[in-house]
Amino acid sequence: MLKDWLVGNLGTPGEYQYQEIHLISTAVVLLFLVLAIFLGKSKKINDKKKKIILYSIAIFQLSFEVFWRLIYLFVKKDNIICWWPMYPCNLGGIILPIIALTNWKIGKKMFYLFGFIGGLLTFMMPEGIFCSDVLSFPILKSILQHTGLLLIPCFEHSAKIYRHNIKDYLWTILGCFIHLINCEVIDRLLGFTGDYMFLRSGLPFVIPGVPKFIVTSIFAIIIMAILSYLSDIKSSNKFFKERKATM
Repeated sequence: MLKDWLVGNLGTPGEYQYQEIHLISTAVVLLFLVLAIFLGKSKKINDKKKKIILYSIAIFQLSFEVFWRLIYLFVKKDNIICWWPMYPCNLGGIILPIIALTNWKIGKKMFYLFGFIGGLLTFMMPEGIFCSDVLSFPILKSILQHTGLLLIPCFEHSAKIYRHNIKDYLWTILGCFIHLINCEVIDRLLGFTGDYMFLRSGLPFVIPGVPKFIVTSIFAIIIMAILSYLSDIKSSNKFFKERKATM
């Protein structure tokens, strides 16, 4: 029974997005985001305690990334090569907590916004996650993994530890490019053949006659620019004014 739950063999296979498990998990994640914002903004919690909260989230996230891979290796009997972070969320799940724990500022500029957007899109448009009417471990794994991608940037933004702005935009594009190399180059070299970056399938961005990967890439670049500006409008406006003054 436990093994079946761990490998995802319980329940009836199918597409269950926008149904009970998906909707309830999304609601719970939203509650955690609200809690993260409240704790980050709270003036009753000093900076030291906020860092402890952030480190706790990051340590749990990183520990869980190791834990689920051990389950997949020893219980599900996946090949050791499957430890490699095939999807952007797999890579983000490892990178984001390490960045938070080390306070790597360049890493935050490259990966935080992308990770947060990826977490949002996963709950808005889940692709192959809610594949059973039972909350099996693989489904729970995806929920917890993407929750971490949301909580770490959200808490840091709320606590003013790090706030993304338009000045960081080119770093974000570099981060996207690193994800692209991972999904479309390294994954192929390791023998993985799936559409791990969702450039050819999975997301509803279509222009007749235009290859889907081009449409998705252009859309992502535009969205990243808009959200980079909106993440910290005050700092973004200051950046534009400074650039204008130097021209």
